[in-house]
Amino acid sequence: MNKPEKYLKSLPARQALLACIVVVLVWGTAASARQQIKIYVDGKVVEHKTLQRTLGAALREAGIVLGPQDVVRPGPATLVKKGMTARVVRGVRVHLTADGNTKEILTQPVTVAEVLKKAGISLGPKDRLNLPLREVVKNNTEIKITRVLEKIQSERFEVPVPLERRADPSMERGRMRLVRAGSPGEGERLVKVTYVDGKPSAREILRERVLRPAVSRIVAVGTLSTVYRGGAVLRFKNVMEMRATAYSAKAGRYTATGQTARYGVVAVDPQVIPLGTRLYVEGYGYATALDVGSAIKGDRIDVFFPSEADCRRWGRRTVRVYILE
Repeated sequence: MNKPEKYLKSLPARQALLACIVVVLVWGTAASARQQIKIYVDGKVVEHKTLQRTLGAALREAGIVLGPQDVVRPGPATLVKKGMTARVVRGVRVHLTADGNTKEILTQPVTVAEVLKKAGISLGPKDRLNLPLREVVKNNTEIKITRVLEKIQSERFEVPVPLERRADPSMERGRMRLVRAGSPGEGERLVKVTYVDGKPSAREILRERVLRPAVSRIVAVGTLSTVYRGGAVLRFKNVMEMRATAYSAKAGRYTATGQTARYGVVAVDPQVIPLGTRLYVEGYGYATALDVGSAIKGDRIDVFFPSEADCRRWGRRTVRVYILE
């Protein structure tokens, strides 16, 4: 008997050979038992061979980690089969603004309606949404809810005082006299107010009624266009009460209109009395608006006198100024 035969017949040798055969058979069986699966994740395809029984374990083995809102289809408890295809759908972050607050929501790519339901937010009948309810959200989608509320409310209001003018032929034209002051009335109106995010944005008057009518203000308006002054008839277009002062100048001084300063020349505010207007000033006489002054504004007039003494005698006074025809 040669040496190899002798060796094979020994017990330890037979055991070692048997162990090698078992290892080869097990390895071959394991290799043939590996299942190849295809995983769609993060925009790419991963092909993976695994001995794991469930899909979830196979994903972990392939280094694919699922976040709290990530979903794998079919589910992670599904038994692995040869040729299986799996898809990993990642969760997305959505920014939701409503009622003055903005919060971030981690969710699946579901519809806007489902995001609102998950957040516990309901829409009122007039509320406005920046996206359609059926739109599927993506990462960093902005959802904004504008709250719109309509309220019907009653409110009181003041009825304005109407003005009634009455001609008075006994009073000079341009003059007015208060006959009755009048008083405002009171009314009630029903208003629809639209609030946008808590702030009023539109009002619509539905109806209104007068509770107490207003009393009109009555003013008598003078229509008299002629008066007697100094034995002569004055025909005028208007009459004004003005504050009158006096001024003088050296001989040869020229006015703003290029005329020589003389008695009968007055300085006025051209915005009130146009230059060149013929006037009759009570206590002074006939005059023409031919000059201006830096202090002569509004209802002020400055009459010319040839001497300072005359100016001092005139002083300051309120006079009627007739705008002649």
